[in-house]
Amino acid sequence: MGRVLAISSHVARGHVGLAANVPALQWLGHEVWALPTVILACRPGLGTFVRHDVPPSSLQAMLRGFEADGCWRSLDAVLTGYFPSAASVAVVAEAVRRIKQANPRVLVLVDPILGDAGRLYIPGETAAAIRDQLLPLADIATPNQFELQWLTGRTDPAEPNAAAAARALGRPRVVVTSAASSRGGIATLLVEGNAEIERRQTLREKIPNGPGDLFAGLMLGHLINGLKAEAALDATLAALDRVLAASSGHDVLQLAALAGPRP
Repeated sequence: MGRVLAISSHVARGHVGLAANVPALQWLGHEVWALPTVILACRPGLGTFVRHDVPPSSLQAMLRGFEADGCWRSLDAVLTGYFPSAASVAVVAEAVRRIKQANPRVLVLVDPILGDAGRLYIPGETAAAIRDQLLPLADIATPNQFELQWLTGRTDPAEPNAAAAARALGRPRVVVTSAASSRGGIATLLVEGNAEIERRQTLREKIPNGPGDLFAGLMLGHLINGLKAEAALDATLAALDRVLAASSGHDVLQLAALAGPRP
């Protein structure tokens, strides 16, 4: 069992953000300390939009409380996801730096949740803070194709080399989700050192929000459990596909489908 500090959005209805990360990590046997950056009644598009941003000062106080209790030494990993403001990014980046100083073995996964389908859905200054302050602390990053392009400034849709863009992030390990899609399937690309590993899966239709969050939780959970990167990717994609197949046409991800044979 590992211990994971997960920092992202929390929704009461609809499995996105922590509501996807946490079940994935727990399914794989890990203890999760879930710290929300924003609280929503439901994911956007599912129902009445009710949102409460956690003030950066409150986020900072909770992180300092963990530190005062000596928690950093017992952590195995940190996962970061959605941030509502540049100020909240700065608070968490400082905490991650302090965690890494206290515990050099900790694994940091940054899921740079910026946008999709050609547009940012967070403020530009928040996206820039994730790029400049948080991403440099990541041992593994999990951007989608649009996020990779935005983070690297490689916005030409004709640019075919996603691996080169992934290496331009300067992180030890990058997994690009939705690296390419066609009628034949959707690709996920793992770039680690000189290695490039691509997996292509069936493109599921009418899928609700949250697969990227679920992917990040599963990938991190398998890595903590000792799987090598390629094996972790394969195990993650197998579980993710079970959930996506069960979720087609539903309003929310059907996470009960995780309960299949574990790798």
